[in-house]
Amino acid sequence: VELELLLADLAHVERRLEKTTCGGLERDTLEAVAEGLQLGAPARTLGLSDAAAAAIKSMGLLTLKPVLYAFNVDEVDFTFGREEALTRAREVLASLQHYDPVRDQCVLVSAKLEAEISARTASEQREYLESLGVEPEPGRAPDSLLSHTVLPLAIMRLLDLSLAYTGPGVPAERSRTTRAHLVPSDGLTAAGLAAKLHGDIQKGFVRAEVASAAVLLQHPDYAAAKEAGCVRGEGKEYALRSDDVVLVKWK
Repeated sequence: VELELLLADLAHVERRLEKTTCGGLERDTLEAVAEGLQLGAPARTLGLSDAAAAAIKSMGLLTLKPVLYAFNVDEVDFTFGREEALTRAREVLASLQHYDPVRDQCVLVSAKLEAEISARTASEQREYLESLGVEPEPGRAPDSLLSHTVLPLAIMRLLDLSLAYTGPGVPAERSRTTRAHLVPSDGLTAAGLAAKLHGDIQKGFVRAEVASAAVLLQHPDYAAAKEAGCVRGEGKEYALRSDDVVLVKWK
């Protein structure tokens, strides 16, 4: 797989270098990247400066991105032998030439187990996983270890993203504007989030009503959470946190 990514990036870089509009720092960087790719080195291993990386950001090079390794294991390793399986997985990764233990991530999945429980309801899946002794992180349900949850969360950590929600204050099934947003963990303001929704909402921003998703789910509805004092008001410069639920007030 890595060879295919190297070849795809090399072809992409060579096509860009053929363009007369490619010059300055972009050309210098792409020439260095092309040389590395020809030697079998992914772009992420070349030690590019922030300026150099910014100069070629629009290229979207595959080998410049961190890597998520998903190890497909049987149901025994997935349930009873998770720690041992993760240890073996990390040993395999450590043997890879270009594995970066700081940036790259690895997770366990079990396609066989998920195929066996796919026909069950969500509650039946949880009961079955609990009967197998699956131990998720504190505060999470057993099915949080399944691929539909663990892979998106791993990707969010990998790309340093957080999840924020916006909506009109009614249940999602009654609204076409309830949305989930992936936002940079280094900070997106409430006003910036309003701009993602609509320019008019950003211009007419009054305040943001914010609550934690985990806290909100402990109440029957938004109004009940608000009455319990779990919803707070924030201004334009409020920096969003992971799992915030945000109701933007505007005029």
